[in-house]
Amino acid sequence: MLHSPNSPEEEYTIAFSRKDKKAASTARNIEALIHPNRQTYHILAIEIDQKKQLISLEDATYTIGRHKANAIVLDDQTISRNHAFLLRICDVNTKQHTFRIIDGDLNGKRSQNGLWVNGKRSFIHDLQDHDVVSFGEHIHATYVSTSSLTDPRIDIEENKVQSLPIPLPRPNLAPGSTLFHKATLGNPQAIQESLVQKHSGDAAFVRLSSFPELTPLPIIETDLDGNITYINPAASNKFPELRTIKRHPLTDGLYEKLVQEQSEYVVREMEIGSSIYEQAIYCILQSGLIRSYLIDITQHRRTEQQLRLSEARYAAAAKGANDGLWDWDLHANTIYFSDRWKSMLGFAEGEIGDSPDEWFGRIHSQDQDRVTEDLSAHLRGDTPQFECEYRILHSNGEYLWFRGRGLALRNEQGQAFRIAGSQTDVTAYYSTRAQLEFKAQHDEMTQLPNRVLFMERLTHAFRMTEHHQSRLFAVLFLDLDRFKIINDSLGHAVGDQLLIEVSQRLQQCLRKQDTIARFGGDEFAILLDTVEDVHEAIHVAQRILQALKAKISLEDHEVYTSASIGITVSSPDYQAPEELLQDADTAMYRAKKQGKNCFEVFSSGMRAQVNSQLKLETDLQRAISNHELHLVYQPIVDLSTEDIVGFEALLRWNHPERGLVPPSEFIPVAEDAGLMVSIDWWVLTEACQQMAYWLKTYPSSAELTVNVNISAHQFLQSTFCEKVTAIIQETGMKPHHLKLEITEGVILSNAPNISEQLNNLKKLGIHLAIDDFGTGYSSLSYLYAFPLDVLKVDYSFVSRMDQDNGLAIVRTIVNLGQNLNMKVVAEGVETKTQQEYLQEMGCEFAQGYLFSRPLKKGAVESILTNQQQPHIPAIPATTV
Repeated sequence: MLHSPNSPEEEYTIAFSRKDKKAASTARNIEALIHPNRQTYHILAIEIDQKKQLISLEDATYTIGRHKANAIVLDDQTISRNHAFLLRICDVNTKQHTFRIIDGDLNGKRSQNGLWVNGKRSFIHDLQDHDVVSFGEHIHATYVSTSSLTDPRIDIEENKVQSLPIPLPRPNLAPGSTLFHKATLGNPQAIQESLVQKHSGDAAFVRLSSFPELTPLPIIETDLDGNITYINPAASNKFPELRTIKRHPLTDGLYEKLVQEQSEYVVREMEIGSSIYEQAIYCILQSGLIRSYLIDITQHRRTEQQLRLSEARYAAAAKGANDGLWDWDLHANTIYFSDRWKSMLGFAEGEIGDSPDEWFGRIHSQDQDRVTEDLSAHLRGDTPQFECEYRILHSNGEYLWFRGRGLALRNEQGQAFRIAGSQTDVTAYYSTRAQLEFKAQHDEMTQLPNRVLFMERLTHAFRMTEHHQSRLFAVLFLDLDRFKIINDSLGHAVGDQLLIEVSQRLQQCLRKQDTIARFGGDEFAILLDTVEDVHEAIHVAQRILQALKAKISLEDHEVYTSASIGITVSSPDYQAPEELLQDADTAMYRAKKQGKNCFEVFSSGMRAQVNSQLKLETDLQRAISNHELHLVYQPIVDLSTEDIVGFEALLRWNHPERGLVPPSEFIPVAEDAGLMVSIDWWVLTEACQQMAYWLKTYPSSAELTVNVNISAHQFLQSTFCEKVTAIIQETGMKPHHLKLEITEGVILSNAPNISEQLNNLKKLGIHLAIDDFGTGYSSLSYLYAFPLDVLKVDYSFVSRMDQDNGLAIVRTIVNLGQNLNMKVVAEGVETKTQQEYLQEMGCEFAQGYLFSRPLKKGAVESILTNQQQPHIPAIPATTV
């Protein structure tokens, strides 16, 4: 029969915990009066190859996957071995139950292709009626919660099967066989058999990780009323009549025995036929069940002591069973190791004896004292149980991490005479923790220490000199020359390989006690732990410059690089370790201005250079109010017609003394000075005001749009949407003519309100573009999660379309955008060949020098004045 979701398990558990049998009986009677004959069917209708297969969900748990050991086997290559996990959950208010589905297995390993519920990626989901679950690419399932088997959703073929008979029979399954059956269309008997039922039990989790199915000892589980809920194969073979006899001596009176003894664990002897059994009865309160372990003592009864030892051995094994088991006879000083315990260390059954040295002799020397201390404390009675983590030597020569647990058995005087427990492999946990700690202190690409670890070691060296003033150390700050050119021209992948090669060469120039760290980009910091004087630091810098002179072969390219190095040596004048790093950085910039590929030792005269930098910041602060900043507009064209469909607004600075200052020079200064956010808002205001004027003045601009880049600092402001709305209202800009370009870094900035911000922009009618796609994190998840309209292909990919897999990469990006109903714009198009490639693969729009350089607003207005439809050939020569 299908199990009722209204089982009063909680009332039974409370009643038993109070040792009140009458209260438990009363709870059951009340439940029966409130919900007589109510029954809900929970069915998973799985569709494979256009056939529907039905599974009646009767157990507390189900594993789902391709591996044959799963409760529900889905034989498809797109399905993971352990794809998902079904868990029955109960509403404490309604007493109704449903099922929760979890992606992957209980160890946290996710499935390969993901779990999708109602078209959305889910890691955990509480199923409701009509929910559709997708496994892999070809297999889908519908969750049905119904009180009637005539529900049409569980009818495999319309008008052929109207109902399913009750009760639904449970098929006879051999141990280990899969619980999945295919239903034949139009065959009621086949449908009836497809609703696979397994005996439910709240101890399912316990059985998943223990050994009841494998042990030769009979195990029987009942509820508090004595109804059998589980028997293992050994019990089924030994007592085949258990399933047919309503009251059996082994299950009769268990509740009364426990109440009488006022204990959750009792032992009794039972005579069944010609055999005598020792029955260990253990109540698991949290699961509302009684578990019995049976040992045949007919031929082994010799003395009362042997009976107690047999009872203790099994009870200890039952409580401590987890991975490898061990049982230590303290009087005989021998240890029983299970086969699993031995195999975990890479040994066969006969390769390990019963001496304690087999265990303790393999423990790592640094852990032996701790294990011995923890074990002795428990044997003395100082701790309730033994638990310790330690390393043990595997047969392959490696040390693995294990967690050992144990519980001592004591005589009437409280002295321990036996201790038994388990050993669990936790190597994966320690490995993961070590990896996380390493990642937190190291650069992921070069594996060098990062700024955090470098500052720790620099601080340590600084404090050492405070106690030993004669001790000197040096800091070198290094920046690669021409790295941006190499990175931009050959691509980020080649740039990354260059950084890795440089880091290896730098390490060869240093001693083991020295530290080299990557600070990000092409910046490296070096700590020379001890130096005699500044000349030793200079010698190291010269060795580094010499090492970098040799050519570097990267893929099909041979490149040369050099470095600018700043040096500072410790002295009592420094008050903090950060000051040495700052001065080394200043010296490095001086070296770069001296012609690169050289080094400079910091001196007080370099302060003037810092002052010059401050002056540039001051000039930049006045730039907005003095109207030195202005915008230029690069056309975005329709590739099929070469008509202009919009412009991208770009920032320029016309310095009164220095002339046109490139963005690459002043934008970093603005960011360092904290001026970039105010400049960004000025850019957005100016672009909207200009476009609003064009839309109003020139009829040919009616369909044009303007793209404005949004920085991370600007977007992450809590009032971002409010400011954008205010600018649109103030300038009279029509929102659907505005496109905001956001980089991948902004999208993946983990801002708590990023989704809300983007949706608010969409509600205003603003279009959203993802800029420089593929150059950052390249995560595809945000393309599904956020309301993006335009995907811009970075110029670095477009420029390499004629190299290696460059064309395939661009085609993949274009196809991705089209499949997601996004407009695709290619940046940096400079040749007709690139244009033809893009048109062939279906790319709609592009911008680049092939069509036009960025234009001043006067040049744009000239186009809008002379053309009914803005077109590239009409662009005048006045460009910026």
